[in-house]
Amino acid sequence: MKKIFITILILLSLTIASIVPFFKSVVIEDGKTGKSLAFFDAKQGSEFSIEYIHSIHKTPVREIYQVHNEEILQTEMRFQEFGVGMPSGAEEGEVFAQKGENYILSNMKRTFPSLDIRIGQIIANHTLLLKGHEYPFSGLSEKGSWVSIKVDNLNIWQRLIGGKKLG
Repeated sequence: MKKIFITILILLSLTIASIVPFFKSVVIEDGKTGKSLAFFDAKQGSEFSIEYIHSIHKTPVREIYQVHNEEILQTEMRFQEFGVGMPSGAEEGEVFAQKGENYILSNMKRTFPSLDIRIGQIIANHTLLLKGHEYPFSGLSEKGSWVSIKVDNLNIWQRLIGGKKLG
């Protein structure tokens, strides 16, 4: 009887441990279905960037983000041309500078519950930059599709079936 009780206790503990979301992660989901395509481990202050080629100016843009509680915090933006979709100056508390041919908008504190990105079909080549590695979004989903990036807590099962582990 004692062995059965211990076995049940162990199985119950393993079941609970596998369904409780312990692992803070940044998750990339299909924007239409919500299906997890990829994820990477994150903690408070973890940094990642998204780089793309601006569709009109044909110049690179880099947006730098951090994990901030359960949201995504944009901290910096680097670009080479002013115009459509690009900032023209700094908001209160932000710093605007030019370094070589790049404009840098830093000290940004813009938070988002999620980032929605339409993967460029021709020029943009949206790419996730993480820990020195580059992950083109077109390798996770079709060009022209929509992905959503958010901070979430995952359990063991979600990590096993939740798409490609990055980083």
